Amino acid sequence: MNAPWNTLETHLLFDYYGALLTERQQKVLAMRLFDDLSLTEVAQELEITRQAVHDLFHRTVEQLKDYEQKLGLIAADRRRKKILDELIERLRKEFSVTEEILEALRDVMQG
Repeated sequence: MNAPWNTLETHLLFDYYGALLTERQQKVLAMRLFDDLSLTEVAQELEITRQAVHDLFHRTVEQLKDYEQKLGLIAADRRRKKILDELIERLRKEFSVTEEILEALRDVMQG
């Protein structure tokens, strides 16, 4: 059995991979995540059953997790951020680089 969905994780997955979903999948996730609608409210809005919303939502979350498992974009960004943070800390300690320069470096590295 799959673990219950995590709102923060699902938001992040949607940010990275939402464009790969169908329009209907995007709509259901947006209504649940961003509009904070219940399954019943989404079902009424889309004129489908609550069970259909539940199934579509959970299948879509699993699909997003599968994208991350296969593509690893979130994990790669987390690794880059960790390396950048470590580099900035070393620059601060070993070379007394100013905060202004460190912020400029962060901006460049994060795009």
